[in-house]
Amino acid sequence: MAHRHALGTTRDRLLTILITGAVLEVVWTVYLGWRLPRNHIAYHWDVAWVGLDVAEILMLAGAAWAAWRRRAVLILFSIASATLLLLDAWFDVTTSGKKGFDGSLAVAIIIEVPSALALLWVARRSAHALLTTQFTRDHLAETPLRQIPLTPKSED
Repeated sequence: MAHRHALGTTRDRLLTILITGAVLEVVWTVYLGWRLPRNHIAYHWDVAWVGLDVAEILMLAGAAWAAWRRRAVLILFSIASATLLLLDAWFDVTTSGKKGFDGSLAVAIIIEVPSALALLWVARRSAHALLTTQFTRDHLAETPLRQIPLTPKSED
């Protein structure tokens, strides 16, 4: 029996955990869709929204710092910022009443979603720039990011 590389074992465990998590999340989501009430009074509503906005501010500030200092962590800050903006748009639109729906939808379409897409573009470009500067293989510069292996030698 051939000795398995430690990364392969770690990769297998990670895949198992991720797939299991996705399946459990499907079950949980179906359950919630069936059991949750259509209306609910939320306590600490203000803290929830202010907390989300503070997280957005921190991630955007981190992205700005990383861009200014030309640090690779820009990739993480950009993805986190984009994710929070999309969450903000989703919850603004889905929790708004009849009076606030049009405004929430407009902010989502005009500001939050385009900003999130721009941040994801920044993350993609930054990741590709990082890889093309860190690897010496000439063909890597023309390789799409989705095709560049995570490790120098693919474990597939």
